[in-house]
Amino acid sequence: MTLQLSDLGSSLAVEPADWSVLDDPRVESVARAVARSIARDYGTTVEYEDAYQEAVIIAAQRAGYVHGLLAESGAGLLHRWLSQRLRDRWLTEVKRRSGHVSYEAVQRQAEASGL
Repeated sequence: MTLQLSDLGSSLAVEPADWSVLDDPRVESVARAVARSIARDYGTTVEYEDAYQEAVIIAAQRAGYVHGLLAESGAGLLHRWLSQRLRDRWLTEVKRRSGHVSYEAVQRQAEASGL
């Protein structure tokens, strides 16, 4: 069996975003709350505007799932689900940056040790 380029494209097809999910005020409210939380927790890595934009993109890409969460469990479960998606998104970057030491910190350490 040979792999055709058309086969690969169909398996990786991304469903179009459904921006109408943002018409629900609960989605907007949860996206803003989650973005504030992420910006507060990962302030050195992500800003509020970036977190909010990522939250609405995730919600629009999974609009059917978002509507299902809201219908079954309300905004609380949507908040948890969206928080997990955003934390997963930036956790690797936060871990990578936490291992970095600033130039100023290295300079202060060198001066304190007399080098």
